[in-house]
Amino acid sequence: MSILFGLLAAIGAMLGLGYLLARMKTKTAAQTLRVVLGVGGLLIGAILTVRGLAAAGLPLIGAALGLLGVALRGQAPPGGADTGQGAPRTGSAAMSRREAAQVLGVSEAASEAEINKAYRELMKKVHPDAGGNDALAARVQEAREVLLGKR
Repeated sequence: MSILFGLLAAIGAMLGLGYLLARMKTKTAAQTLRVVLGVGGLLIGAILTVRGLAAAGLPLIGAALGLLGVALRGQAPPGGADTGQGAPRTGSAAMSRREAAQVLGVSEAASEAEINKAYRELMKKVHPDAGGNDALAARVQEAREVLLGKR
């Protein structure tokens, strides 16, 4: 009977976690899932190792620590779950006015109001909270600063 209650509790916990993850933004859900799987993997790996199954427990602990490391650093796992459309800019090359105008889709001689309007509209699309990514949002921000003379 206790096995049945344990099984029902596990099913309930999985359904609850699934519901919570479905209601989160994708990036937050992925981060939460990494933490949950990492902690669960550590616990199961430790139990297996203590019970004499170190050949199964130790690799599981290693994988769980990897998941937790990725989750705590806030990075995508190696090999590519990040669906960003652009890599972050490297180096210290400053964005030119021409390039900044192209990013925002305005002319180089655009007024401050036009620049800010284009910035707001574009940021609604590329902001990480709206499904964009940090690199694109930073590039749009840099373009606005260059055109407004703040850089």
